[in-house]
Amino acid sequence: MTDYIKSMRKHIGHERLLLAGASVFVHKDGKLLLQKRKDNKCWSDHGGGCELGETVEDTAKRELFEETGLTANKLELLGVFSGKELFYTDPNGDMVSNVNIAYLCEEFSGELKPQTDETTDLRWFGLDELPENISPPVKPALRKCVEVLSARQKMTIRLMTIADYEQVYALWLNTPNMGLNALDDSKDGIAKYLLRNPNTCFVAEKSGEIVGVILSGNDGRRGYIHHAAVAQNEQKRGIGTALVNAALAALKSEGITKAALVVFEKNDEGNAFWEKRGFTTRPDLVYRNKQLCKSPCLINKCRNDFPDYMKRLI
Repeated sequence: MTDYIKSMRKHIGHERLLLAGASVFVHKDGKLLLQKRKDNKCWSDHGGGCELGETVEDTAKRELFEETGLTANKLELLGVFSGKELFYTDPNGDMVSNVNIAYLCEEFSGELKPQTDETTDLRWFGLDELPENISPPVKPALRKCVEVLSARQKMTIRLMTIADYEQVYALWLNTPNMGLNALDDSKDGIAKYLLRNPNTCFVAEKSGEIVGVILSGNDGRRGYIHHAAVAQNEQKRGIGTALVNAALAALKSEGITKAALVVFEKNDEGNAFWEKRGFTTRPDLVYRNKQLCKSPCLINKCRNDFPDYMKRLI
């Protein structure tokens, strides 16, 4: 219990308190790490209430370390959970209305400590063998976590080839705020891009259907990301994050230390997505470009100059 909650309880007793907090689901090799709580003898994720002035991400990291001994090296936002399903009465009679910001952690370090002041056990569970006695306020976030991880298990991230073009282009056409042009995004244009960047462009595939895509490349100094998209019925399941992680890892393996991208200012959802993944804006810069050719047939005109191996691609 945080100092803030203790002080509030002195004033309101057991009355219902609006409580903001953060929690973490730790995932590794298809299993979730859960803790068995001392207070209600139920299995739970790892988390607690925010201290005054503390960010929710810092709360999540602090609680994870205190309750498990693990340090979160990277957190992925699962969602914000609230409402009557998160009403709860503690064993001591304290009533709360939880607002929980839940994270998924797949990159962590440290050694597990099985028992703390608040826990009696730490155990890894497969997604299809989760215990029945889950702490009630945890259930909504746990459902979301399982949904996201199950979708990833059914999904394959692989390198994009020009054979994927028709499905990828159809996905782009159905993605709001996607800027396309007849030259660079033609089949010939994408073939040229893939030839130049054969190891850094990826698609997400489920049951033979492409549900996500990301183009990335580099000029030997900086990495650039283009045309990231996820099918609308597959969003909010971690596919976009998985594609971004694949692209950034590929760029890093090629010696690239910084990646950039361009998002339409009006694309609020897109800008929020990239902000959450650590891509910051540069208000000190002005983006400029210059059209070198206005003819959509430029690639066809230059096709005869392409090497034979590229002609076979397109």
